[in-house]
Amino acid sequence: MKLRGIMIILLLTAVLPFLPPTSAQSPLVIVPLNNDFSGVPGDTIIIPFSLKNLGNQTLENVSVYITGPAEGFLYQSKVIREPIGPNQTYQDTLSIKILNIAPGKYNLTIVARAGSVYSEAPLTVTVKTFVDYDLKIDVGRKYPYGSNVSVILRMDSKANGVIIGRIGYTITRDGETVENFVTTIYLNPGEKWVRNVTLSLPPVGDYTVRLWAYFGGKSKSTTATFRVFQRNLGYKAYFENGAIHVFVHDESGRGVPDISVKINEIPFKTDESGTVSYLVSEPGTYGIVLNLDGRIVTTFVEVKKLFISYEQRNETLLVRVVDSTGKPVPNITVTASGPLGKDYSTTNASGLAAVDLRRTGYGTIILKAESSTYMGASTSAKTVEPPRPTPTTTSSPSPTTTPQPTTTTTPSKPPRDYGPLALILIVSGVLLAGTSYLAFFQHTVQEETLDRYYFVKVKAPRLRGIDNFRFEKGVNAIEARATRGKVKIKDGSVIWEIDRLEPGEEAYLQVILG
Repeated sequence: MKLRGIMIILLLTAVLPFLPPTSAQSPLVIVPLNNDFSGVPGDTIIIPFSLKNLGNQTLENVSVYITGPAEGFLYQSKVIREPIGPNQTYQDTLSIKILNIAPGKYNLTIVARAGSVYSEAPLTVTVKTFVDYDLKIDVGRKYPYGSNVSVILRMDSKANGVIIGRIGYTITRDGETVENFVTTIYLNPGEKWVRNVTLSLPPVGDYTVRLWAYFGGKSKSTTATFRVFQRNLGYKAYFENGAIHVFVHDESGRGVPDISVKINEIPFKTDESGTVSYLVSEPGTYGIVLNLDGRIVTTFVEVKKLFISYEQRNETLLVRVVDSTGKPVPNITVTASGPLGKDYSTTNASGLAAVDLRRTGYGTIILKAESSTYMGASTSAKTVEPPRPTPTTTSSPSPTTTPQPTTTTTPSKPPRDYGPLALILIVSGVLLAGTSYLAFFQHTVQEETLDRYYFVKVKAPRLRGIDNFRFEKGVNAIEARATRGKVKIKDGSVIWEIDRLEPGEEAYLQVILG
């Protein structure tokens, strides 16, 4: 037993020098002037304290700080540079900021340290329940009539504990209540309450939304307003260049965006210019439904297709253009492409256009009929070169000279039905064959009108040419073409200009009358 006691004494003698000094052993003593504090999240607590030097040596660079929970508080610390002499007292303060921590009583410690000596004292901080929250209404300012209105109501808890209370909202239109709602809820710290209220096709008017709440003796409210309006909108629906176009405009004619449009049940929205375009590949009737600020309008667009038929009349290919109903279509551009080149023509009131086969050549001719208001058509036409006159040779005796052969022309048998085009060609031939003794001295101009065709021939004198020839005639022309120079239709007249005709040279103008 004596040996065991001696060993314990030796062990304590070896360990005691390494034990940290306690506040009772330290010459430095820290004393808080108050050790019980309280507050709510967001508060800053000021803790006054005093330092006493009970030793016989001066203390310098004394560190003072507070320890406690790692979260929920923001602690201040400082170093006191001023020397504290023996039996002297030094007073100062430290601060603690309460963060968003749950309510309750928390134990903290204030510590003073100078070198290897230190002192500490207990503190108590009571965190009280803090009631706070935010209210918000999310809704637009303007809505066109005919659309739903969504109102999002929201409450965000900023309390440090559970809060219980009542919340409600009221929606009025022009002072009259549209909807009213009240309920009791509880929210944990950081929790949200959200309610989405949808007004289905609300009437035109001015609306006010009021959101209110009462929690923990604290009441709050917020309001928002919006307007439901209806515009006097107009529209145009038409087919052009292969697409159906819908244009929605306001009273001033400006395009209105974001208007609902359905074309054959396919939904669209008008763009920034107020337009919807829908490409079509087939003719037919297309139904269009527009929502013009709640006014539902139904209309139709008829998309028609062109059809081509043709008939060759000698050197002319007569092209007929009709629509889906078989009705002739005037003012349609017909393009004919053949082995030698292209020829262009325009249909008249009867839907007919004449193609000059001398320009395109004979054989397979590709015909195209194009218009901005119809779906185009194309086909191929088989053409043949018409028969030419067959020359024959006969001999006649002469009493004074050796008989010389003479050439006569035997015309081939013409087709049975020349029609108006044959008569036109005959008259053209007469014009081309006309001569005059004045042709040696001055140019000649000949004019002729047949049915819907107007012909002009100019011939330069045989002894001199013509410079800067100009011919103008007031006629209702649909199309005009010339063998030389430039021809244009302007202000109800046909103007034909030729820079130069050589002596004896001829030029021709053909006009299709309206």
